[in-house]
Amino acid sequence: MIDGKTMEVINLGNRIVNNYLLKMDDGYLLIDTGYPENFSGFLKNLKKQKIQITEIKYILLTHAHDDHAGFLGELMKLTEAKVILKSDAIYRLSLGVNSFDGGYSGKLALFTSKIMAIMGKGEHKFPPVNDKGRYIIADEENPKLSKILGGKVVCLPGHTVDSIGFFTDDGTLFCGDAAMNGIPSMNRITIWIENLDEYIKSWIRMIELDPKIIYPGHGKPFFKEDLQKYLKKLHRVKILR
Repeated sequence: MIDGKTMEVINLGNRIVNNYLLKMDDGYLLIDTGYPENFSGFLKNLKKQKIQITEIKYILLTHAHDDHAGFLGELMKLTEAKVILKSDAIYRLSLGVNSFDGGYSGKLALFTSKIMAIMGKGEHKFPPVNDKGRYIIADEENPKLSKILGGKVVCLPGHTVDSIGFFTDDGTLFCGDAAMNGIPSMNRITIWIENLDEYIKSWIRMIELDPKIIYPGHGKPFFKEDLQKYLKKLHRVKILR
């Protein structure tokens, strides 16, 4: 479980993607990786913290997108870490490409995607990962895993079918892309939504969890009151393609 009463959150990511590292009794839990090209920066940040890469014992993948699973394969080569994920993520990881089901949550998100395509980021590919022997499936609550990690895995579909989060025993929620905080997202609403009805339900679930603070995959932490404030706006979202 997480050491101590107050959990330390180490962010090894960059200004685009957060990679959260949490101390456990034996090693560390890493929440998400970044784009494939972010791996060298991740290693530099890890070294600054004076942490050995082999100390990473678990990797929780919030969903199989290129900015969250990009250097997962590289980490698995250098560690013996187990990967916690939803079963829906397995096929997508084996392909090494994002699902394109769904659409954009607003005009700014759609415009930004066109700019990314011009910059060569439109294919959303990443090195495939296919090591099922290292996977821990988190489709339902696992008491044994919860005891080890010091918190429970929660299913938060909508952004993608395989989206999960991590809710710690001290009330901290790591939500992946179930919410975002920063441009091009607006009102904490993620920029891509596969299933709007499921996404709204996931927002309601996050609110009901009553977290003390929420750490998103992109942007700075925020409080559940933001989700309550913007829930009406989420209900008015029209998916764009």
